[in-house]
Amino acid sequence: MDKDIKSILSEIDKDNPYATFLNEGALSNVKGHIDTGSMVLNGIVSGSLFGGIQQGRTILFAGPSQTGKSYIVQKILANAQKQGLIPVIYDTENAIDPDGAAALGLDTSKVKYVPTFSIEKCRNSIFNFLTKAKEAGQIGKFIIAIDSLGALQSEMQMNRMEKDNTSQDMGSRARAVKSLLVTCNQLSAMTNTTILITNHIYDNPTEMYPSLVKEMPGGRAVVYIPSVTVQLARKPMKEDKDLGDKLTVAQKNYSGVVLRALTVKNRFVKQYLEGEMYLSFEKGLNKYYGLLELAVGFGVIVQTGSTYTLPDGTKLGYYSKWKNNTELWDKTIIPGIEQKISVEWKYGNISP
Repeated sequence: MDKDIKSILSEIDKDNPYATFLNEGALSNVKGHIDTGSMVLNGIVSGSLFGGIQQGRTILFAGPSQTGKSYIVQKILANAQKQGLIPVIYDTENAIDPDGAAALGLDTSKVKYVPTFSIEKCRNSIFNFLTKAKEAGQIGKFIIAIDSLGALQSEMQMNRMEKDNTSQDMGSRARAVKSLLVTCNQLSAMTNTTILITNHIYDNPTEMYPSLVKEMPGGRAVVYIPSVTVQLARKPMKEDKDLGDKLTVAQKNYSGVVLRALTVKNRFVKQYLEGEMYLSFEKGLNKYYGLLELAVGFGVIVQTGSTYTLPDGTKLGYYSKWKNNTELWDKTIIPGIEQKISVEWKYGNISP
C-alpha cells in the first residue's frame, strides 16, 4: 500500500485503539470455538461439526420451557472450563443448582454465581466486570451466561411495584433489554468473552399464520442483536433401544426429548439452518444424534426405503446394523458431512 495512504489511515488509529486491517486480528475475527456437546448444533452454529459457539461473541438460545436451554448453556460452560475459561453465571430464575451443574461437568468451586433481577443492574455488572478485566489485561479469560433474559425486569417496572403502581410498561423493558444486548455485544468482542443468553419464546395469538421466527420477551432486538440466535423446539421421545435409552422405575412413556434447533440469526454461516439433537433424561445430550439426517440430506449416504448404501454402491443395510460402526462414521460419514457443510453452509456458497 502507498506510504501516503498508510499515513492517512493511521490517523484513525489515534482515535480508536482497536482500528486495524481486517486480516490483522480485528475484533470481528473469531478467535476460536467452544464445543456445544452436539455435533449437529456445532455445525449449524459455526459451519463445522468440530466447531461450536464462537469465542468473543454473544449467543442466544430461545425456546419454550423444557427445551434444554439451561442444559445446553451449562454444557458449553463445562466445555469452556476445560479450555481454561472461568464461568460467570447471572441467574435470574434461581434455577442453577450446584448438584445439577456438577453433573454436567462443571467444577462449581470455580464458577462465579450472580443472582440478578434487574436488566440495568445486570448490564452494569457485566460492564464493570469486563471493563476491569480489560484494564487488567485479562482478555479471553472468562465466559458469561445470563439465564434467563425473560425473567429480568426493568428498573422502572420494579420502581412501579414498590409504589404499588399498576400502570402498564410502555417500552421501558424493551429499551433496557436492547441496551443490555448492545453492551454485551461490544464488550464480548473487546474482551474476547463469550456471552451466552437464554430466553423464552411464545406464539403471537393475533397472527393468522404462525411465523417461523417466534416472539420473545424484550422486543425484536433480542433476535437480531446477538451474533447467533438459536430457536429451540421439543418433542418427547419414547424409549429407544437404538440409543441405549430405557425408562426407569415409575417413569412413564418418555425417556428423553428430541430438540429441534433453528438458527434464526447467524453472522457466520447461512441462517435458517435446522438440525435435531437428542437429550436423554438418563445420559444427557447425545453428541452424534442428527448426523444421519444430515448424511442423507447431503448424499453422503443414500437411503432406499429402510436400507442404506454409500454413493459408490457399497451396501450398508439396515441402520441398526451399522449405527455403531465407529470406523465407518469416523473415516467416511462424518468427514463427508464436514466437507459438504464447509462449502454449502457458507455465505455465498464460496469454496474454502
